[in-house]
This record gives sequence, structure tokens and C-alpha cells, in this order.
Amino acid sequence: MKILLVRPPRYLWPVVNESDNYMLPLGLPAIAAVVRKHMPDAQIKIIDCPPLKIGWASLAKILKDEDADVVGAGEEALYHHEAVRLFKLAKEINPKVINVAGGHFFSWTPRESLTNYPIDYIVKFEGEYTFLELLKSIRDNKDMSRVMGIAYRNGTEIIQTSLRPKISNLDELPIAAYDLIPMGKYSPLGYFWPQGATIEHSRGCVDKCNFCSLWTFWGDQRKADPEKEEFEVYPAYRTKSVDRTIEEIDILYNKYNRRYLLWADPTFNVDPKWNDAFCEKLLQRNYKDLYWWAFLRADFLVRDEKLGIFEKMVKSGLINAFIGIERKESEDFKKINKCYQEDICREAFSIMKKKYPVIHRQGTFLTGLRDEKKESLEALVNYSLDIGVEFMIFHPVTPVPGTALYQEAVKKGWIAVKDFRQFDWLQPVMSTEKLSLEEITKLTKSASLRFIIHRWPVALRGLFSRTRYRRRLYLWFMSIFLNGILNDIKDIIMNRKGPKGLKRFLLLSKPVWYDS
Repeated sequence: MKILLVRPPRYLWPVVNESDNYMLPLGLPAIAAVVRKHMPDAQIKIIDCPPLKIGWASLAKILKDEDADVVGAGEEALYHHEAVRLFKLAKEINPKVINVAGGHFFSWTPRESLTNYPIDYIVKFEGEYTFLELLKSIRDNKDMSRVMGIAYRNGTEIIQTSLRPKISNLDELPIAAYDLIPMGKYSPLGYFWPQGATIEHSRGCVDKCNFCSLWTFWGDQRKADPEKEEFEVYPAYRTKSVDRTIEEIDILYNKYNRRYLLWADPTFNVDPKWNDAFCEKLLQRNYKDLYWWAFLRADFLVRDEKLGIFEKMVKSGLINAFIGIERKESEDFKKINKCYQEDICREAFSIMKKKYPVIHRQGTFLTGLRDEKKESLEALVNYSLDIGVEFMIFHPVTPVPGTALYQEAVKKGWIAVKDFRQFDWLQPVMSTEKLSLEEITKLTKSASLRFIIHRWPVALRGLFSRTRYRRRLYLWFMSIFLNGILNDIKDIIMNRKGPKGLKRFLLLSKPVWYDS
């Protein structure tokens, strides 16, 4: 059996450069490693188009030359249409090919996807062992209804089998098949994570924010209404052992020369005992020039600082802390189902600013909540400036499939934009009770501009930081600011406008190699 796992061509995310756009897609080599271990006779390859700059014409030739029995791809809502294009192309080249979809979007939309797209099977949620069992059943011509965790068509009927239990011991998974992907091509010229690699030590989260699909994907899913594809999900969290995590870092550092680690965990710092043991062993390794970037929960950061653990995290290489602040008011936290108290983020950023200036302090904020108004957004900007965030990202809240917000928005008819290609967290797709989509766009854009103007002196000082990583980030900060000004001038001269008042500079852009 010949299997081809593909990340198809896609447009570039704005603001960050092309090198930073494409990080290592951890899911594909993780799945490939399990297949290779348990099906040694199978031939499995990964075609990661973006870092290799493989466009659609070149991909068509690869599909024809490889003549695979199975083509697989997994995507989020924003890029699901690229996977659909891949599946259509694969069927055009070989009508007998078996298309298998996975990932966030297809896991949550099996009925819609199987009805409208040329997909044979959907692997739902955690994919390693489901995909493996599916391949074996295809090879041996077994009854597909016995494969847990899939959806497929049987004539006009959509079959969804029982959900597969989560992998309880993540250590049992083989090391990801890094040899099947172009390791040297990921972020070679990046500002954020030059020569970086994606890595995870845990799956799931202990939170249940209503706008987030990460915790629901790895959570305890229970179908509430299969016909309507509604669900109930409860938080579930699992972690690899410290020794297994260190083993993976050793491979990335020594074999593949990776010097920046981007932790993909929704919340890296859940367990203080794990954090402490991990940092102790990482420090014992005495790596030179190894840095890491993680999504942290603010209250856990404060907790670990009091326990003396956060200092070890910084000493062992933590250089970029990314915290989802989202809002200021406690009432807003309740609306998005976030467990923060109002002042905890202020305390976390104060700790980093005063005691650990080497850390680049990033935060995200959500705009466009249902009761959003101009005054509440202005207060949010003031708060971001006041608590010491170095770089912020203001996102219009976006109800993607797999979130409680999406279910509520669909039921109540809040979603104004139906094209998932616009669910990019840059342009709003859901109006508020008082603001139109264009008003949300303008206010979000104004919020970003206010922050940048106030932080400009800090950015200038950052160019002369003693830390190379911080110098790179502030060079990037200045480049996007100047690039934005130049593009604004071009838009005015050429009378170009983006959708709903969004700057064209902030739209996903087509790379030159996309069609080639």
C-alpha cells in the first residue's frame, strides 16, 4: 500500500514573513511514524508543499508520479478549501484513489464534508491509531463500521462510528518521522523562530474557552445530537513524561540542529511538578543557544513564580511568553468562559517585565464580543498598554467549527460571513449587537495602531537590546510598521480597498509559487 500525506499549497499569513509562515506540521510526521512502525510493508511519504514552495502544477505531477493508493490531508477551517482542492485533484488523476481527511475542520463537520467533497473517509480527532486501523481495514477489505473514530459514506447514508478513546500514554507513540519532512526548510529566515521546530509535550487543556477549538479537539467529546452534528466536550489533559520530552528535544537539537522550539501545547504550564522536573533536566543538558516559545496561562505563571519554577523556565531557555489575555473586565471573562480574574494578567506581566526582561511578552486580545462598543475597545487598548504587553494582537472573535461559540452563533444566526476562507481572525465574520462588521474592523485596526504608536519608543530601544532574539523581533516590528505605511500609501494612490474596510496589507497573500 502506498500512502501520501500532503499539506497543500496555501496563501501567506500577513504581517509575518514567508519563512515564519510555515512551521513544522507536527501531525503529519506523528501519524507517519505510527504507520511506519505498525505497517512496515506500507510505503508512506509526506509532501509538505509550503516550505518546499511546491505549487499546484508541481503537486499535480507529484500525485501522478507517486500514484498513491491513499491520499491524506488535515486542515483547519481557514485552509480546508485547499485540502478539498487536493482531494479533487487526486480523484481527477486517479479515480480509484482513497481520500482521507482529518484535522480540526473535517473532524467537526463530517456530514457536511462527506456530502459536499470528494472524501472517502474522515479520521476524527486524534488520528494516529485511527488512521492506522483504517489503512489496515482498507488493505484487508474489512468491515469499516468496526473502525472506531471515522466517518464515511455508505451509498447515500453517512456512517459515523463510535469515538476512539484518547491515547492514555503518549509515551507509547514513536518519535515523529522527521526524516520524511524537509527539516532544513522550516523558518530558515524567520524573525520569530529561526531554524525552529514545533514540538508538544501535552495534548488537551484544563480550560474551556468558548472560542477555542484546540481544547475541544483534544478533549472528551460526547455527541449531543449526531444528526445536527452538535456536541458536548469536557476538558481532558495528558502529558508525555519528562524523559520522553527530553528525548525528542535531544533529537531536534543534535540531529536536526534546531535551536528554537515552538511548543504547540494549548497551555504549556499546566502541571507545576512537570514544569519543575522538565526544567531541571533541560538545565542539566547544558544546551548552548537553545530557546523556546510557549503559550502560558497567566495564573499558572504567577503560581510557578511563587514556587521558584518560573525562574528555572527562563534559565532553561524560555524567551517568548504568549498569553491569551483576551479581555479586561471580569464580566467579559465569564462571557467567553475564561477562568481569569481581572488583575492576574497584570501581575503576570509585571513579574516578567521587572524580573525577566529577557522574555518577549506577547498577548492576544479579542474584539467584537456580542455587546462590544467603541468605549469598551478603547478601554481594552488602555489596559494592554498599562499592564506591560510588548507586542499585542487584537483579533476579531471568530466562531470556528468545534467551538461552543460556533454552535451558539449558528443557532442564533449571528454569522454574517459563510465563506470559511475568510475565517482568518483578521476580518470579522460576526457582527455585534451595536457594531457592524466594518465598524469592528475599523475599531480593531485603530486599536492596533494606537498600541503601535504608544510602543514606538520601546521598539526603538529594542533594536539595541543585548539579546539577539529581541533585536530580531523589534526589527520585524519596525519592518511591518513601515511596510504597512507603504502599503497604505499604495492603496490610496491606486484606490485599492480590502473587504469591510480591512487594509489589503492585512489580507492573506498569494505566494509567487502557488500555481507553479
